[in-house]
Amino acid sequence: MRFGSSFFRSSSVSSKPLPAPPRRAVRGLLALRKALLRAADAVVPAQLAVFDRVTAIAGSHLVTELARLGVADLVEERPLTAVELAQQTETDPAAMLRAMRGAVSMGFFERDGEGRYANNRLSATLRSRETYDVRSFARYFGSRSNVLAWCDFPETLRTGKNAFERVHGKSIWDWFDEHPQERQTFANTMMAMTLADAPGIATTYPFEEVRRLCDVGGGRGTLLSEILVRHRHLSGVLCDNAGVLDSARELLSARGVAGRVELVAGSFFDEGSVPKGADAYVLKHVLHDWDDERCIAILRNCRAAMERGGKLLVIEALVEETTEDYGALADLHMMIVCCDGRERGRGEYEKLLVAAGFRLARVLEAPTPVAILEAIAV
Repeated sequence: MRFGSSFFRSSSVSSKPLPAPPRRAVRGLLALRKALLRAADAVVPAQLAVFDRVTAIAGSHLVTELARLGVADLVEERPLTAVELAQQTETDPAAMLRAMRGAVSMGFFERDGEGRYANNRLSATLRSRETYDVRSFARYFGSRSNVLAWCDFPETLRTGKNAFERVHGKSIWDWFDEHPQERQTFANTMMAMTLADAPGIATTYPFEEVRRLCDVGGGRGTLLSEILVRHRHLSGVLCDNAGVLDSARELLSARGVAGRVELVAGSFFDEGSVPKGADAYVLKHVLHDWDDERCIAILRNCRAAMERGGKLLVIEALVEETTEDYGALADLHMMIVCCDGRERGRGEYEKLLVAAGFRLARVLEAPTPVAILEAIAV
């Protein structure tokens, strides 16, 4: 993760391990959901199923804006009417009524007999105090900068080049540097995703084989802290830019691992910047942001810091040609917004690793849709 986050709250993340869901149960539920959605499409005319997909843009914008306005927080204390919501959000009452009606039709919020709205299971995820920050996720994907990039999808399909840089005249990373609020929203999104992945990663890989672990580009230490909480014998190194490390101390302290973590400022693009001395290194959701050339540069910088026989853990979604889960759509987003980034399959990652001086030793699937590719420095 490239950026820090003020999303972290000591009340939501403690020194106790986060819940670790069983892999088979999670993957089974995801498969069941997919089967049920396909069954729902099968019992209606195909045109209706297609209409539902095409109009998804309306739902995306609606959820994004209600998340931005904090409606789920507003109705948390007591149910509110559309007029009351409009007053508190400085919006038009008639428009808010229509928006809330649309949200209810999508399964968000509940409306009582007096026209008051309250949270339900789905809308509750949009509250600002939720540990897994779906609100930031919605705000990031529905941001104006993202939407404008997606509007240029035809040109990306024609050329294969990312739309974000073409539309905005700069990479998404440079854009974030100039728009700190969007950078913060993105950071919150990435941290929430890591919070969901971290327990499964920490319990899937045999970290008892490791003594000192370095998370390269590890943000505020969300993943590293979970691994250290569960594996008391480990010490850690967190490598990211200085600004991110300044904000990592609160999280590491709250999780009770600050004394076991060395903070090292650096960039995975700078030669000699990845710290030496660890027997295992982690790159989580880093390589999918970049093209092959820059991925190899990142991997070589990691290899330069490692002793022969050292371990590198690349944690990414594996997306093969036949993949039909969320990874296929995530890959489209990488194509639109990142620096020629892409989701990759096992064989593609193996080629990158070999080119940078590694051999792929094993691949372990975590409960959430990510895999741990263990590579050995040769």
